Amino acid sequence: MAKINPKFIGHSQYRQPFTTELSGKHFHIFMDDGEELSFNFLDGETVQIAELGGLYRAETYECLKADEDTYFVRIEPRARQGKVNQCWVIDLGQWLVTRVETEEDLFPEVKRLIKVTPTFGAIKRADHDLPTIRHSFSDVTVGKHITWRYNPAMAVPHVYHSKTLYRLPLITEENIRARFAGSTDPGDQKRLEERLAQHFRMVETYPMVEEPCFHIKINDKLNLFAFCEENEAKADRDQLIGGGGLILLQNIERLTQVGMSYCLGEYYLACAVGEEIEGGDPIDTMEAPYDETVLECMPVIYEIDK
Repeated sequence: MAKINPKFIGHSQYRQPFTTELSGKHFHIFMDDGEELSFNFLDGETVQIAELGGLYRAETYECLKADEDTYFVRIEPRARQGKVNQCWVIDLGQWLVTRVETEEDLFPEVKRLIKVTPTFGAIKRADHDLPTIRHSFSDVTVGKHITWRYNPAMAVPHVYHSKTLYRLPLITEENIRARFAGSTDPGDQKRLEERLAQHFRMVETYPMVEEPCFHIKINDKLNLFAFCEENEAKADRDQLIGGGGLILLQNIERLTQVGMSYCLGEYYLACAVGEEIEGGDPIDTMEAPYDETVLECMPVIYEIDK
């Protein structure tokens, strides 16, 4: 059976190799939303999944390893026709799971916007009670400014501004022009003009990107971070950008991360290494010029910071 992405996409050329260590393992999973699931990993590419009382269905999966006992698994359920992706953190150190699901086509007024929903759960083992603890929402990285390098030519600063908001500087006009440099395609010239027009509109509104996010503590070293480009999508009247984001399992001691990059119709796993910027940046403490309570694509986890 073919892998989900047989060719490299985006930053995926630089990711670590997929792991097959879950091959042959079975997990009886209880989710806090009431789902009871059976996961049977047949090999390094195929997992059988069944709900309580239901038939098994075969799904293709990809898996990256985050530490000795923790795995990041991506499944794109066939029945959802590419509109849904599931990222599973399988934690065999504590016998816990967290699922983060992305879903398209839920916001007709902003077609690019993708809803991101986390759900917690645990793994039942023979002769053991179901764990009562869970992975939990966290603010462990709040206040940090980390530059993550996804490939030799691509480094992105992440400013963990609050428990629900993440920031990064706006891409510059020079960087936008560089993306289309050397192209003689008339379509690329049109896209460049549209992208620059959108950029100048956004600069008038605010000098940064600030998007909804959440952080989940997996263990003392691992933090699951997710954000979605909701403000960027809503600010772009032409709906050319925004709506995508990242779901990343971060080692906050080693400053490494594995996870999924997503946007409309495109999902792939990637890795990065980071460097903490101790001095920070002026945008770290800049006041946001819009109402934070109107964000939709992330769940309301905390009271909005005042």
